[in-house]
Amino acid sequence: MRRFWFVDTLKFLGAQCILLHHLSIYGPIAQEIGFEYPIALDDFTEITRLAVQVFLVISGYLTAQALSQMREVDLMGLLVKRYARLAPFYLLSLGFCVLVSIFLEDYLWGSWVPEVPSVLGFLAHAFLLEGLLDVPSISSGVWYVAIDFQLFGLTMIMASLLSKRAHGCVDSTKLKRVLALLGLISLWVFNLHEALDNWAIYFFGAYALGLFARWAQDGVASRKLFWCVWLLGGLSVIYEPRIRIFTALVASLALFLWAQNRGDFLSDRFKSKLALLGDSAYAVFLNHFVLIMVFSAVWNAFEWQGLQSAFLMTLAYWACALMWGIYLHTLVESQLQRLHASCMALYKRRAQPRSATELYKAI
Repeated sequence: MRRFWFVDTLKFLGAQCILLHHLSIYGPIAQEIGFEYPIALDDFTEITRLAVQVFLVISGYLTAQALSQMREVDLMGLLVKRYARLAPFYLLSLGFCVLVSIFLEDYLWGSWVPEVPSVLGFLAHAFLLEGLLDVPSISSGVWYVAIDFQLFGLTMIMASLLSKRAHGCVDSTKLKRVLALLGLISLWVFNLHEALDNWAIYFFGAYALGLFARWAQDGVASRKLFWCVWLLGGLSVIYEPRIRIFTALVASLALFLWAQNRGDFLSDRFKSKLALLGDSAYAVFLNHFVLIMVFSAVWNAFEWQGLQSAFLMTLAYWACALMWGIYLHTLVESQLQRLHASCMALYKRRAQPRSATELYKAI
């Protein structure tokens, strides 16, 4: 499997932005900093949340990489594979949040602390329906996992519907045109209504920019389609200014220009470390909220206060979140991925599909 060092870099930096974004919103440490620098903290919060748009573009880029190698579309098989890739570690991380919130309940207070979910509430999370069913979130940011699955599913449904029925292969020309149209409709219509932010169509514009940033490297026709989507997407920002879409446009352009760069100026050792940081982004993303609860409980238990203590705790939290994510990726997530790969190989042998596909990792 080919590595994209630039994608690994964006995933790593994006994960850092998200974990600091949530610390700037939740808990007494953020409150302490907000007393002294309320405007700066608000600006920091708004800037770091834009990392979500980068992740959406990256996810689209990696999905397009998979579609470029796909000869046939086994829709149910692909959806099962995607869910099996995301869900086990996601559910384990939610379990951590529930246990920590119960264990530290005497030292945590405020509306930001998640309530212990009901069985139905946990099942809604398990099936990635918590946003659609308006179920209180167990952990911050996990809505993105559900949206990522919706976006992948919507793309694969379109690919399945536009497959050539005679032999089941993907009609890439029609698919790209339909997805371009869907992306532009999202940018010009659906993304203007924040009430739709629990549905894939709200985010599909950013996702489509990632799709076409990858396909632009396949030939002149795909490159023209990328520029068409990109320019019309830019006009949508002029029509209705949105910093989130501007960020997605910049991220997609950066991927188009640099994602295929081999990184010869980087040593192999550095790129291997970068690959580890990129691969661990999902673990960092899912498990940093647990540490926010832990550090907030410590802060409350010792009744700490003061700006200096808040900044020191922020640095300690940041370092622990990064190391905790790498540790969980190395010892837990990677093992789940191996189990997932073994199960999928067994499923393929039993189902005897007409062709095999390789899906690249995406968060």
